[in-house]
Amino acid sequence: MTPFTFGAALLMSLATVLAGFVGGLVLSAVKRSLGAKDWGSMIAGHGGMLDRVDSICFAAPVFFHLVRYVYA
Repeated sequence: MTPFTFGAALLMSLATVLAGFVGGLVLSAVKRSLGAKDWGSMIAGHGGMLDRVDSICFAAPVFFHLVRYVYA
C-alpha cells in the first residue's frame, strides 16, 4: 500500500519525532529570548498558539525531504 518498508517507516518516524522535539526546544528558546513566550490566552490551558506549531516547523521539512529524496 505504501512504498515504505517497516524499517524505513520506523527510521523516518524516528527522524521526524526527533526533529519535532528539537524544533520545540529551539523555537521555545527563540520565543523566550524575544519575549513572546507567554501568549497563552488564545487557547486556554495550553502554552499558546505558537506552542502548537513549534515542532511542526522542524518536523515537516525533515519528513518532506526524506520522502522526496529517498523515495522520489
